[in-house]
Amino acid sequence: MKTRRTLTLLLAALMAAGTFTFASCGGDTPATDVQTNAPTNDTGAVEETTEEPDPFEGFDFGGDEIRILVSANDYDGRGSSNYAIKHEEEESGDVVKDAVYKRNMNVEELLNVKFVFTDNEEDYTVIPKTINSFVLAGDDAYDLVIHDLFPLATLSVQNSFLNVFDIQHLDFTQDYWYDAYMSDVSFASEDQRYILAGDYFLDILRCAHALYFNKEMFNTLFESADELYEHVFNGTWTQEVFLRYIEDTYQDINGDGKADDDDRYGFCTINYWGPMIPWVIASDITFLEYESDGAPYFAMNNERSVQLLINLVDIFHGEGTHNYSASVEACTNAFINGNSLFGGYQRVSSLELFRDMETDIGILPYPKMDEAQENYITSSHDTANVGVIPMTCSKADTMGAVLEVLSRESAKDVVPAYYETALKVKYARDDQSAQMLDIIRYNISTVFPVAFGNYCNNLALYNAFSVPLGGKKTDFVSNYVKYEEKAQAKLDELWEAFNSQE
Repeated sequence: MKTRRTLTLLLAALMAAGTFTFASCGGDTPATDVQTNAPTNDTGAVEETTEEPDPFEGFDFGGDEIRILVSANDYDGRGSSNYAIKHEEEESGDVVKDAVYKRNMNVEELLNVKFVFTDNEEDYTVIPKTINSFVLAGDDAYDLVIHDLFPLATLSVQNSFLNVFDIQHLDFTQDYWYDAYMSDVSFASEDQRYILAGDYFLDILRCAHALYFNKEMFNTLFESADELYEHVFNGTWTQEVFLRYIEDTYQDINGDGKADDDDRYGFCTINYWGPMIPWVIASDITFLEYESDGAPYFAMNNERSVQLLINLVDIFHGEGTHNYSASVEACTNAFINGNSLFGGYQRVSSLELFRDMETDIGILPYPKMDEAQENYITSSHDTANVGVIPMTCSKADTMGAVLEVLSRESAKDVVPAYYETALKVKYARDDQSAQMLDIIRYNISTVFPVAFGNYCNNLALYNAFSVPLGGKKTDFVSNYVKYEEKAQAKLDELWEAFNSQE
């Protein structure tokens, strides 16, 4: 069974002994269907309807404080999503912040609760220590923690968080919960789930990887940007097609006979590890399969993985690609300044960075590996903010009601404000780009390799693909088998820890 559907620390003592390490995909060291209710325009006769009663009407939690520890860390300079959780003191005229204000006020009034937010500036390497400091001490300090997926996923097998399947009022059949995302990060378990993901956690969408292109350059070099959109709509937007475009784009601008920062490229990137991840996820690789008892095992050693590595070497080491190894900023600036047709290692939130560009740009999902692949697949970064309820929380069922209503109201107000107004209208430059955003958003999936890859001997992404890619090697099998046994042992350990939780 594949880990994709359409849209980990064992014990505190082991962590103290240094068994676990935290690393993310910002540099060369490793580290769901998302749906919303679209508004409709009623142009027909007004009919008398009976509005369904709010199932939370009459709930009264006596003014309980809902204490939320929320990340305010601006990772990679791309902007924190703290503003989508924590409301301002009053409405300001900013469409998204005002939607957040409205949502939070409505929830406070409906359930008679009071939100108390604590900003946390720590990154993914530090937050585990902070969480363990109050959980292991039995300190009921927070009712909800919102932070990076990567460390929270690893902590989720340490008995640090409540199993949300045991909490009342949460209805994961609703579209505003990203059920496949949460299932994938919980070994597809039918009775255990610790990570919360849904419309309330807007950072998952903001961290979704996307591919940007310079429309003016494309229109000059080729016929029209419309042909790119047609490839996507027709299911022919593949890695082979992408490679052809970037190879045809390269030009030795300064005429010095060598590829350098001043030339024109088809694709710009920063090294291999981070920028490679959305390509691998987008290729519909089978990372895990499951035994009859539910135990997972790695199932990556196949022809699809072999071909993918060959494709990646062609893309990342070909003449059409330039590696701006200095920094993410250098790569981003190369795209902004018109040195590259396609900009790598960007996310949906990058539209916010590009809004002042005079040059028209477009947005695309990452290409499929081949035309036989059914769907485009979007990866969301391992630093996307998700939620957990600490084991020490004393009002779990209150939190169930609060989170259910927060998610419901986010789908009604906040996501439309951000997605429809801020992204589609304010930042997206054309109607087709708005449709590309829909495709990207509705195909966020395959979370396990991003969340747990580092724990499992770095096999799924780093050792299987990034290591040989960095060395320009295309022999997938001989490299893979060097890491598989140890990785499976760590996966078995992870599975045992997951199932031994109270």
